[in-house]
Amino acid sequence: MRRSSEWIVVEPSSPSRRISSLVLYALACSTVIAALVGLVRTEPGTLDSGEPNPVAALPGFFTVIAVIGAVCFLVPLVRPPRLMVNHFGLRVRPGFGKSLLIPWSNVEELAAINVGSRRRGSAFLLLATDVYLGRGGSDRPGFLGRSVLREANRATEGLVAGFDLAVRCKDFALEPQQLLARLASYAPGHVQVVDRL
Repeated sequence: MRRSSEWIVVEPSSPSRRISSLVLYALACSTVIAALVGLVRTEPGTLDSGEPNPVAALPGFFTVIAVIGAVCFLVPLVRPPRLMVNHFGLRVRPGFGKSLLIPWSNVEELAAINVGSRRRGSAFLLLATDVYLGRGGSDRPGFLGRSVLREANRATEGLVAGFDLAVRCKDFALEPQQLLARLASYAPGHVQVVDRL
């Protein structure tokens, strides 16, 4: 039997989508770099004036840029979104930033919304909190913590502007309705639960 203080971890979705994106990115970058190497391989390393030839350095420059871009694909694989719940509150990491601890006493509304069609749309789980968020043991989301909320706000054309935090439902193994039901089962009576799926 579980104690009410134990954190229940919502299982994350499979990382296969992120891994396939990384593989496609690596293939595209390697193709472009190989083509550049083929184009500039006959270029001399130095010009007649004795200065370094900038054209000969293009493959190295694009390799550095490609590695920096690969980091953007690797960070979400190393630090995936996370969601934990118990009767005290929620531990949420919407992106790759820090995990936030939000007590139920600070949560006013828990909502799920689907943007676009049911087959091709995106579903978001949203939290609206009171003015005391960030005080008394809870965390206030920073710039990185609000990145998914900004994405949801753009996708809904400002419909979710009143919320304080968003999580992509596709980042977790449960269906959006099941995810909302799981969290709502731990929410106290003052939390309004809204299903717009």
